[in-house]
Amino acid sequence: MIKSIEQRNSRRSTGRKPPRGRPANALFAEERRERLMTAALTVMARDGLAASSTRSIAAEAGMNQAMLHYSFDGKEALLKAVLDKLHGEIQQFLVQAVQGAPHLHAAVAQLAAAYWQQVQATPELQRVQYELTLCALNTPGLQALAQQQYQGYVDVLCTALKALPAPANAAPLPVLAGLCVASMDGLILQYLATRDHAACELRLQAMVAAMQSQCGTAP
Repeated sequence: MIKSIEQRNSRRSTGRKPPRGRPANALFAEERRERLMTAALTVMARDGLAASSTRSIAAEAGMNQAMLHYSFDGKEALLKAVLDKLHGEIQQFLVQAVQGAPHLHAAVAQLAAAYWQQVQATPELQRVQYELTLCALNTPGLQALAQQQYQGYVDVLCTALKALPAPANAAPLPVLAGLCVASMDGLILQYLATRDHAACELRLQAMVAAMQSQCGTAP
């Protein structure tokens, strides 16, 4: 779903020159923000959201706290930026996961397989996502982020599935897309809680069959 923390860290600033026609300070500001968001994910995955301070995040990014507060208006603004970034990456992942599928049944199977592979590769990031979502729900002024998150997943998946042939007796795409998102969410939480690979993989197979039952007559 999302890239591993190691992949994120490998993209940190390398001192390259800014492209022509673009103010150097603008590029450096973007790179600082990117480094801080990457550092925030690293610290949250390691220490948990509650124990992640602006001091520890700044230190992970190789900066001082003043630079963090110069780039973001406090921890809440940084967490919002991180959550927005994750949402965008997940939406892109959903689209890529169903590309090349010849029909809805295949698309559902592809999506589940790709999602599950990513979950097992990056369990710490999956946990961070849930922590950030719950944080948004419990923070005045940020509750809408959680709604936008899940509505965004359903909308982008609907758009991706709309391009595929669908039997007349298939469930409406918003229902199918919502079922896919909800099913994967539940399985991810079970996996994070139990780390029982075998049991969760069996449930994944049953989950795919349940989702495909909403895809109409099999081709």
